[in-house]
Amino acid sequence: MNGKFPFLHLIKCAPRGNARGIYKLHLSCYVKPNSSANRVTALGTNRIDVSVAAAPRDGAANLAVSQIIAEVLKVPKSTVEVIRGAKAREKTLCITDLRIDDEEAFLQQATQALIDATETKHSR
Repeated sequence: MNGKFPFLHLIKCAPRGNARGIYKLHLSCYVKPNSSANRVTALGTNRIDVSVAAAPRDGAANLAVSQIIAEVLKVPKSTVEVIRGAKAREKTLCITDLRIDDEEAFLQQATQALIDATETKHSR
C-alpha cells in the first residue's frame, strides 16, 4: 500500500530478474451509472470517482468503467477487470501484466493521468 496514492495499490507478481518487474494494480473506484458521459470525475482521498453512461445491468456499467480506466491509463482493455463490487457502486478494479521499472514513477504517472482526465472532462 502506498501513502501518497491511497486509491492505487501496486502489487508485485514476479521476482525481478534481468527484465522489468511484473505487477498488478488495484484501483478503488466509486461508479455513478446512468450519467451523461463516460469520464473520471474526481480523485478522492481513497477512491477514484467515475461516471458511466451505461445502466447497471448485465455488467454494462462494469465494462464501461473498465474501458474508461484502460483508456486513461493507456493499458489494454483486456488487462482491466472488476474484481470486487460487481453489483455495487464501490468497486475494486485490477490491471494485470504491468511491466514496471520504477514503482514510484509509475504511480506518479498513473495519478497524473487520472488528474488530467478529471481536468479535461474526459469523455467518449
